[in-house]
Amino acid sequence: MTLPVRTTRADSGHMEDPLKRLRALFEEISPLIEGYTSKVCPSCEDVCCKQKHAYYDSEDLVYVSALGLALPEYGDRGLEEPCEFLSVSGCSRPRWQRPFRCTWYFCEPLLRHMEEGPGRPYRRLVGLLQEIVELKGKLLGSDRRPRG
Repeated sequence: MTLPVRTTRADSGHMEDPLKRLRALFEEISPLIEGYTSKVCPSCEDVCCKQKHAYYDSEDLVYVSALGLALPEYGDRGLEEPCEFLSVSGCSRPRWQRPFRCTWYFCEPLLRHMEEGPGRPYRRLVGLLQEIVELKGKLLGSDRRPRG
């Protein structure tokens, strides 16, 4: 499958392999997010990693297909139950293989913790999220924001 990627002469070197770049961005952002979630999530009484976020939407399927990944096998959980990939140490799936909505969802306590913490890591996180959104839009031939 060939993905429509729009590049200009100025960004063609940066976009040599957009799928690899997107994976690298997810791998870079994951420790930042996990730094926040490791402080907030263990004390949470209402897990927000719900099964409904574990399913790929149509845009995720384009990405997963382009990577040549097999879709995970799902159990028989209700949509509001904790995600079947949630383990005692967080998600058992690498962030770059998760549905995009998994990466975009931040509950209020997590957002508050991020915003009240040191500015530099938060700005880096926001910058990486923006770069992921832009690259995903280019890969999919649109400039839409992620849905969550």
